Formats: sequence, structure tokens, C-alpha cells
Amino acid sequence: MSGAPNGVLGPASGTHHLHDDLLGEAARLGSGLLPRVNAFRRRQRDDGTVPAPDAADRRALLAVTDEATRFFAGHGRAAQADALAADVEGWLAAGLDTPPHFARSRDALTAPADGDWAAFLAPVQTTNSAPPVGKRLEFFLVRRKEPDALPGLAEHYPHPKNNCQATVLVAGSEGVADGNCIVFFPENVAAHDKVVEQAYAIFFFSKFRRIHETYAVPSARAVLTPRSVPRASTGMDPEACYQARAVWGYLHDYFHHQGRWPLDQHIKLKMNWFVGLLEELKVDARTALACHADPAVPYADEQIAMILLERMFRYPLDAHAVRNFDAGTGVFLYSWLRERRALATGRAGLLHLDHDRVIEGLRELVDAIEGMEAAVSTPAEYRAAAKALVRTRLREGAEGDRYAFTDDQRALLRERERLAALPPLRFAPAAL
Repeated sequence: MSGAPNGVLGPASGTHHLHDDLLGEAARLGSGLLPRVNAFRRRQRDDGTVPAPDAADRRALLAVTDEATRFFAGHGRAAQADALAADVEGWLAAGLDTPPHFARSRDALTAPADGDWAAFLAPVQTTNSAPPVGKRLEFFLVRRKEPDALPGLAEHYPHPKNNCQATVLVAGSEGVADGNCIVFFPENVAAHDKVVEQAYAIFFFSKFRRIHETYAVPSARAVLTPRSVPRASTGMDPEACYQARAVWGYLHDYFHHQGRWPLDQHIKLKMNWFVGLLEELKVDARTALACHADPAVPYADEQIAMILLERMFRYPLDAHAVRNFDAGTGVFLYSWLRERRALATGRAGLLHLDHDRVIEGLRELVDAIEGMEAAVSTPAEYRAAAKALVRTRLREGAEGDRYAFTDDQRALLRERERLAALPPLRFAPAAL
């Protein structure tokens, strides 16, 4: 498979369909491999195990494996084929009622070059996907499509360690093609060992626009005064929205690799819940500040709007928000900005978002986190300091929960019940 995508505007829905020579492959997968993957994943528990596995389960997994290894080997991915076969053999030997270990498949995947494609099959935690969410068998086929502005942006923000791949989803199993899972990290793969180096971060940015406008924007409208709702990221041309979010992905990853404790050198530390929460807030805040101050950054207003709407108004909608990492970032940011009157009480119980105070609040947030980072010298000190800082805005929760909502923070949940009742979004092949 080769070639490159070309865009055409779709029907009145505004969907942007890409013509891609992978679409024929997607159709074949949709009538063969994908139904088998979906059937098997329905047999799995959240931890990836199969309850009371029988001969039919073994045959089903072997059928998936045979078809997938033929696909990989037939398209020049022999290393992935061999890794998958070995991982499945090991799982069958241990018993399907034991947690799967697919480290070989995880490590055999390499990030595709811009314009190239990648495919993957393994039990994967598809965070924010349509229920049931767990370490279930998943498959995806993507085309990497970096933003047009990347060469110029990279001159101002050089990032030789760029680890973020902006992609268009061409084919996927239910956990990928349905619902709001928008990123795949190596640590999402079911495995007994820990990831020590993040070799890829594949973002399904073709899914972003519909997720953003279906959940983040209505949630914000239920909380903010009409005139203060950020509008720059709403109603965008589908291709422009993809481009803007892909630029965000590059800058977000760029800032992960800056400072005293860069992600690539401290990945184990940054996977700590409290440390990671502050890391995500810091890099998104630095991205927003770059958008505000640097005319070299394209789609600046759109990116700032995306950051605020996604962090504060979509992520906390998760049904298990008090245990969800991304939700915690949004609740923390909300309280941080409330304290600085960047979110001030307005009429009819709504809040007024003050753009200038938001920018100043983000500067103060970066200063606070980077000041904390400068004051510690060991990972243990970092973890303790990060937890202490997070606890200033996220109070202790019930047993098993990471935090508890305050009455004020519960304003972020006004639309949760209504939006949760919507059917999961389904994403057509190569559609923006």
C-alpha cells in the first residue's frame, strides 16, 4: 500500500472525506478482520482476560491472528506479524483467562513517516472510547497527515525528538472507530512490563472536530455566559480544524520535551498520576501562551479555544471523572482560573470567562509548576511536591477515587447526563 490522501468536501453534513488508496483495504478489513476482532473483544473482561475460555475462543483468536499476520506480512510489516504471532502463542499457552502480554507487538510498531500508514493489533486500553472500555483486542489502520504549517513551525520550535504523529483513521475496531478515543500510546497496550521510552504517540485527529463540537462546546455553553464562550474552534472548516489540532499536537509534544524534567528522560516519573496531571496542564498552558504571544504560530485563537474547551468542559464529563486523569486536569484548571477571577460569576448562575485573565492565569500556572520543578532534586521529592500542589485544588476523594468534586466544581457537570445519553459517535473511514 502506498499513495497519499486527497481531500474533497463531503455531503451537507460538512464531513470532509479523504480519497485515499487505503480505502479499498479498509473495505476488505471491514468485511473480514474487523468483525472477528469485534466479536472477540466482546468476550473479554476489562483487564483483557476471557472468562471461562473454551475451544471456540481459541479458534476465534487464532483466526484473527492468521488474518492479521497475513495482512502485516503481505504489506511489508513482517516484524509486526512475527511479534503478533509470538504474543498470541504466549497468551494461549498461559491461558486466555490470564491477563494478555503483548509487549512484542507494542515494541514492533514504528511511527510512520508523514504520508505513510501504520496498522496495529493487540489488546489496548482505548481511553474515552464507547463502553465497554478496557484492555480489549483492537485494530486500527491510519494514514499519517502532518499539518501543512509544520516545516515553518519547526523553524521556530525545533523538535528533533518529535514523538507525536497526526493521523487520519482509515479503519478501526469498535474501541477505536466508535466513541471518543483519540490517542494511542505504547503504554495503552496490555503488557506486564512498563514502557521506558515512548516510541510513538499516534493521535486520531480526524476524529477531533466531531468530538469537540458534540461534547466540549455544548458543555461550555451550559456553564459560561453566551458572550464569553470561546468561539474560534466552533464551526470550522473540517480540514482547517484538522490542521489546527495537528499543530496543537506538535506544540504540545514540543513543550513536553522542554524544561528541567523533560518527558522523554523521565517518562516513568511522569506516569505518576499527580505528576502527569501537572505535566499536561503545564504543556497545554505553555502551548496557549505561545499561541497568544507568537505570530509565527498558526491557528492561534483556535488552539486556545480548543485547549480551554477540551480541558475544562469535555474531560470532566467522563462518567468516572474522579478516577480519570484527563478529567482531573480540567477540574484543577477550572478552580485555578476561578481563584483568579478568570471565571467570574455572572447572570443566571453562569460564569463569565475573561480572556485576558485566562492568559495571566495560565502564566501563573506555568510559573507555579516550573517553580515546583526547580525546587526538587529527586523523583521522590517531585512526586511529593506534585501531590501537594494538586491537592490545593483537588480535595481527597472516597476510597479508590483520586479526588472529589466541590460544590463549585460540580458546575462543570451540568451537561454530563444529557451528553452521556447521546449515542456514541461513529467515524467513517478517512472522514474529518
